[in-house]
This record gives sequence, C-alpha cells and structure tokens, in this order.
Amino acid sequence: MVAAMGCWAGNDALVKLCAHDLSVAQILAVRGSFAVALSLALIMLARERLLDSVMLRPAVALRCVLELAAAASATWALGLAPLGVVAALTMAAPLLTLLTALLLGWTPWQWLRLLTVAIGLAGAWLVVQPWRSEPPAPLGVVAALACAICLAARDLSTRRLSPTVSPRQLTLLVNATVWVAGLALWGFTTPERPVQLQHAAWLAAAALGATTGNLLLVKALRSPDLGRVMPLRFTLLLWSSLLGMLVWHEQPSAATWAGLALIAAAGVAALRRPPDSA
Repeated sequence: MVAAMGCWAGNDALVKLCAHDLSVAQILAVRGSFAVALSLALIMLARERLLDSVMLRPAVALRCVLELAAAASATWALGLAPLGVVAALTMAAPLLTLLTALLLGWTPWQWLRLLTVAIGLAGAWLVVQPWRSEPPAPLGVVAALACAICLAARDLSTRRLSPTVSPRQLTLLVNATVWVAGLALWGFTTPERPVQLQHAAWLAAAALGATTGNLLLVKALRSPDLGRVMPLRFTLLLWSSLLGMLVWHEQPSAATWAGLALIAAAGVAALRRPPDSA
C-alpha cells in the first residue's frame, strides 16, 4: 500500500510538472494514450477479452464519467495549487463518502461519525489556511474539492457494479474514456504551447506510475488484514508533501502539518467505519 501511494504521488508530481505548460486537454489526451496502451498490454498478458457485455451497463458508464471528472479536476488543481494541498483535499474523499452515506440514510446517524467528518473538514481548513497573506489559488482549491467530490461519488457508485466486472477491462474502459474526452476537448481548444518530447516522457512515466499504483493497490487490498492495510493509504499525504518540498521547495507550516494529521486521522476512522458495515 505504501508503494502504491508512492506511485500515485509520483503520477501527480509528473502531471504537475506538465500542468504549467500544457492544457488539461493535452494532459488527458497524451497521458490517456499511454494509459490505454498499458491497459491493453495487461489484458493481452492476462488473455482476457477486451470487453464483456457486462461492461455496457449504466453503472459502468457512470463510473467512467466520474473517473473522467476526477481526472480533469485533479489536473486542473495541480496546475494551480501546491502538490501537498491538492493531495490533502482529495484525500477528504472517504469523509465525503461517509457524510453522503449518513445523509442518504445508508448508515445510521451517530455523533462519532459526524465528529469524524467535522475533524477531517477542520484539517482541510488548516491545510488551505485562507487567512494567510498568500493562500493557495481559490480556483485550485475549488478544483481539488471537486476532485474529492467526484472520487467520493465514484466510490459510492462502485456499490452498483456487478462483481463479474473485470478490473482490467474496467481500467481499459476508464482510460479510453479519459483519452477520447481529452482528444475531443483538445480539438475544440487552441493550446498555448505544443507538447514537447519532455512532456510526453513525463506523461508516459505518469501513466506507468498510475497503472503500477493501481496494481499494487489491488494486491494490497487482497491482504487478509485490511484493518492494518487501509490506513496506510494516507501515506499519500506524506509522499506528496515530500515531493512538493523536493521539487517545488514547498515549505508546509505547522498548521499545514496539523491539518494533514487531522485529515489522516479522520480518514482512518472513516475507513474503519465503512458505510456498508452499519
């Protein structure tokens, strides 16, 4: 799980390197092309069919749309806000999932669960620190929160997926959706800069990191002791903070570290009290 989060943080860092030069459409299209190629290779190695009939169900289409929205909003956020801030806000997704389950009545109302959500949101507030003289770009914060909402909705939509859905086929379909959407958006816009070879190399590495992270995550989730494995998902916050300091010389304040700790603690509590288990 720790290695998977490191791969995901590396993907975010590489996308952020490109986000200052390329548009969201360019990044989605170029990274998507590499991701589709990797997905096809995995399916061929596993000797699976490209798509089964179960992949044509509305629940799968909804999952693809939510993944696209999450990818687009995350890419937008990474171009505007520090890496650590984006990672912290997107990791609020488990809290939003819990809050939605409470509001929809999928899990009983309990003051401890409400306190968990409140603590996590307080941590997000400390990370953003709107009272600072130079807070993160408001649009970057909004985009990161939009990504968290999309991720929470994606996790909730997973409840509707049939257990017969192949993870490899789903990954291929999601990557293809993002790729085609990126190409379409690119065709309707006029990017300021062309994609250079360096950008393509970074995005190829980003696609490899995301794919490797997904494979490692699946392996981690097959552990017989998920109670110990799942909290390690929040090591993404540490990975992202370290990369932000090393690459962009970001200097998290004491309030930022406190906010990260609150988000991680609340997220672990939310994962230990999943909506399905109530």
